[in-house]
Amino acid sequence: MRELGPIIIEEGILQKPQKFRKTIRAIILNEDNQVLMLYSKRFNDYTFPGGGLKANENEEKALKRELKEEIGASQIKINEPLGFINEIKYGLFTNESIYLQTSYYYFVDVEEIGYTKLEKREIFDDIKPVFIDIDACIIHNQNVMNDKKHQAYGLKTVLKREEIILKNIKENIHEKI
Repeated sequence: MRELGPIIIEEGILQKPQKFRKTIRAIILNEDNQVLMLYSKRFNDYTFPGGGLKANENEEKALKRELKEEIGASQIKINEPLGFINEIKYGLFTNESIYLQTSYYYFVDVEEIGYTKLEKREIFDDIKPVFIDIDACIIHNQNVMNDKKHQAYGLKTVLKREEIILKNIKENIHEKI
């Protein structure tokens, strides 16, 4: 699987990571080549659906669980991988731990989007699945990535990561046309 960009290191980190986290994320495109993103009302940003693997899960099982929870997806078909990207970042809202997080991105087809089963944090963040034009998503996230909410520990790399992935998707779409 190919690496999609250089490692992203959260500002201020000088030590090696103490913990490792593996995430898997879905790239879902509609017929207009809009991408399905999770819009967070709390953070006013767009991120890809997906999340961390639990101890007893492989990538496929984790992605299917996450998509069922976050977008209410059914009939999930995982297609080819786009690739992966690494981040060295603090844990959410604290600088007590440093993580090496590797996020894997796969193109996915879903039959339908339905009722979600969000976790507490996702409910608090008020996330909703929406299709959005890739360029509009990039511009929107660029406009908010330096605001106060995105300067909290563990959040500084998220929109940088998603921007790299969105640009890779655009290149991949043009190669297929």
